[in-house]
Amino acid sequence: MKISITKALVLSVLMIGFTFQVQAQETPKFASPLQTGHYIPGIISIRDFADPAPASGLVLLDYNIFLSGDKYFNKNGEEVTEFESPTGADIALNPDVSGYINNPVLMWVAKQKVLGATFLTGISIAYNTVNADIAYNRSGIIEGSNQEGSSNSNVSGFSDFNVMPVYLSWGLKEFDITAGYMFYAPTGEYTPGGNNNTGLGYWSNIFQVFTYYYPMKVKGETSKALAVMFAPTYEIIGKIKDVEVVPGNRLSLDYGVDMYFTEKLSVGVFGGNNWQVGNDTGSGVYWDGSIKDKNGIVGGQVGYWLWTNRLQAIGKFGSTYGSKQRLKQNYFQINLTFMTNALTGNKAAKTSSSK
Repeated sequence: MKISITKALVLSVLMIGFTFQVQAQETPKFASPLQTGHYIPGIISIRDFADPAPASGLVLLDYNIFLSGDKYFNKNGEEVTEFESPTGADIALNPDVSGYINNPVLMWVAKQKVLGATFLTGISIAYNTVNADIAYNRSGIIEGSNQEGSSNSNVSGFSDFNVMPVYLSWGLKEFDITAGYMFYAPTGEYTPGGNNNTGLGYWSNIFQVFTYYYPMKVKGETSKALAVMFAPTYEIIGKIKDVEVVPGNRLSLDYGVDMYFTEKLSVGVFGGNNWQVGNDTGSGVYWDGSIKDKNGIVGGQVGYWLWTNRLQAIGKFGSTYGSKQRLKQNYFQINLTFMTNALTGNKAAKTSSSK
């Protein structure tokens, strides 16, 4: 049975739309106090980082992600619906944010082993479309200035560029272990306080370890039909450009169980959590930088090989829970994986053997 090796790490469209324009007449523009980091758990499919061997060559991916959110939860995990403004008037918070991400990914899987592992490398860049309509009073959401207003924006454009220089995947008898490093470059549109941002405005360095356990036995031999996945991710975040703000580093967990019922059909359940573990720092932090947001996600997926071992489609649905200082979001995905069989190294191997 061929195992897919899809990979797509994308921005949270909901947070991009939820920027809260903050501008003062005699001061520079401010950064948004709502930061998610580049890595969002639950977006990847369960077996994306399983050892792809013996597959090799170029792999083309297309992730289609539809997101929506209409509830905001404060630092205490309480849903916020209205505030009392500094003037004493009640102001409703009415977030209505929806978005679509198309994230094409190009990956290459080496045929030769490196340190006994399969070597993977790749690049990706997402195109985001966001519709956001928000009325707010900042003092009721974030510890900081007493500002109120509304934001209505329809934004689209390319997000930040993602590079995966090296991932190594070891295929063991009952386990697969994949470790790697990636970074995001702030190539997307970003202006502090802007309402047309499609990027996050900072560099991220991300380190990951994915572990897969295959507990099923068939005639005494390990079967990969059933996979249990657990993966921590640590993200180191750089300074936001044009402002003196460094968002706190983040820790994420992905986990899931996926079962093949036939050689083509698989069904799985997944979860994920994302925590801010470091304080927001810098002279541009006008909110309480010690307040840390968090978010959880749970959902299910169904995969089917439309073309055996060449083209796979995965449908996913997920919903967040336990949110603090974050929007609650729902999303639906259609992920496509195409094994091109290009640049596999097989031709070179045949030429060599014939001499």
